[in-house]
Amino acid sequence: MEVATIIGSAGYEALTDADCFANIVVADWGHGIEWPAIDQGLSVETMNRMAREQAGTAFPTAGFNAWMKRNGLTLSAAAQALGLSRRTIVYYNTGQKPIPIYIGLACEGWEVRNRSRAA
Repeated sequence: MEVATIIGSAGYEALTDADCFANIVVADWGHGIEWPAIDQGLSVETMNRMAREQAGTAFPTAGFNAWMKRNGLTLSAAAQALGLSRRTIVYYNTGQKPIPIYIGLACEGWEVRNRSRAA
């Protein structure tokens, strides 16, 4: 996800106005950025994940969630399929942590393997 996709999304609609967007400050303790006019912000973790996804060094959260949905996987089922803890899947599902590229490859491999089993 790119920052551009946030602008205009739910809760961030006002950021389409250049003056509102320009009114950005560093959050208390330096843990992110905020737009005081709309009482919204982005954490350092979110910005890091988004930067890694945009640079191609992390599997996109949207792609991971689409994989889960396409295959009808719950959080627990996805954890079992990938050999990860449910907590890790929750982090990936909610975008709290960047998803390593190898997890994205594992998702693709799991899907191909299961598709060929069903055929």
